[in-house]
Amino acid sequence: MLDLLRTNIAAHLRANLPDMVTVLELDNTADAAALERLSMASPAVGVEIVGTDGLNVIGGSPYATASIGVSVVCTPQIDADGVAKDATQAALALVTMVLAHIADQHFEMVSGRPESVRATNLTDGDIETNGTALWAVTWKHSIDVSNVIKRPDLPDFLRCFVREQADGKPTIEIHLPGTDTAPASSEV
Repeated sequence: MLDLLRTNIAAHLRANLPDMVTVLELDNTADAAALERLSMASPAVGVEIVGTDGLNVIGGSPYATASIGVSVVCTPQIDADGVAKDATQAALALVTMVLAHIADQHFEMVSGRPESVRATNLTDGDIETNGTALWAVTWKHSIDVSNVIKRPDLPDFLRCFVREQADGKPTIEIHLPGTDTAPASSEV
């Protein structure tokens, strides 16, 4: 369910932000490589699930409180006169648009609405950014996680794993129901 929430947030932002803004789904907390990808695609936003912070039962269903992060990256743009424009102004405009488009959203899921929404400037005078502006928009979002237990593909997913062989080479093994052959495997 958390993966679907991230996908739906990214799709919502893609549909509502200007076409020139690149929207990416980040697999893990934004690391240097992810920030570099965002910078290369500037102006860009990266959507990530940062973690969970609580579990409640609402109407008999379990709701996890997810911590969502949207990284906003803008690099200096060169105008027609060859002068670099300040990225801060563009970043502030993009942060404002992200805030406007997450307000009151369920992102097509059984969920609450964004709560504890914050926008934070992640750059300061001590960090060499070469003019790049980096902001984080974060919020808490409660989501019904009861359906994840009923997903028909969950048993297949749980049977797929990576195992390290005695010689040290990792192998992916996939056990699918109804197959008469040995599990599929491939070296990574």
